[in-house]
Amino acid sequence: MQATILSHHRHAPAPYAVDNTDWLKAAAIILVVIDHFGYFFMEDDRWWSVFGRLAAPTFFFLLGYAQTQAVPLHWIWLGIILTLLNSWNANWTWVTPNILLSFVFIRIVRPYMQTFLQRRGWVAFAFLIFVLLTMLPIATKVFEYGSEGWLWALFGLCQRMYIDGRSATRLDDSALGPAPPALAESTDPMRLLACLIAVAVYIWQEQTEYSFPPLHFAVVILSVGVMSFGLYLFHRRPSRIQPPEAIATFLGFVGRHTLEIYAIQLAGSELLVILVPDLAP
Repeated sequence: MQATILSHHRHAPAPYAVDNTDWLKAAAIILVVIDHFGYFFMEDDRWWSVFGRLAAPTFFFLLGYAQTQAVPLHWIWLGIILTLLNSWNANWTWVTPNILLSFVFIRIVRPYMQTFLQRRGWVAFAFLIFVLLTMLPIATKVFEYGSEGWLWALFGLCQRMYIDGRSATRLDDSALGPAPPALAESTDPMRLLACLIAVAVYIWQEQTEYSFPPLHFAVVILSVGVMSFGLYLFHRRPSRIQPPEAIATFLGFVGRHTLEIYAIQLAGSELLVILVPDLAP
């Protein structure tokens, strides 16, 4: 009996350890819900849109930061379904393909962008910034958030390269060899410049689209500035704040299924206003 009890305790699953990404994804999905609720169901959605502006940059940043190369197939078919629902709601006119399809494309090209930056450093960085800024008028018609989103992803990539480069310089294992110069030295100012450009372009483009009144626009500037500073300090590691086990498990679920939650919430909102038009403002 005692051996059975000891064996049971030995194999009991450890509580889920919340990391900084879980908190960031949970905040982002809450902001998505706020943005979509205001857009689909509120007559005056300006304040809802103000706080909703913080969601997309977070997702793009994390996509650039993550090193995963696999593209989940459900991102593709969910993106197509959400695009069709949006078009249906717009009387079958052309709409920008859903953001999930942008994520697919970024996930595919991210390794090549990283290699380019590691080999060419500031030359590659300047080239990527030039291309993204040049494509601003065109990209918004092809990708949701267009070059704005790509700039946030580039910021996330530079942030990851900086974190990895800083970690590499602290290793004593000589077998690893020295870190590449572009990775170990140049990425600190590079990530700062990427952050500043992403913030400036995003605020400019969002104000052009939404025409926020002065107070709303001031809050947008302040909130995006605070958010970008937090992303500039971001490092994926176990959180210093570990909530109770039930909350930690919930945050872990949200962190693993953030985009699926986004898709379900958006599809539900689209279908509600299609099937019950009186709910729309």
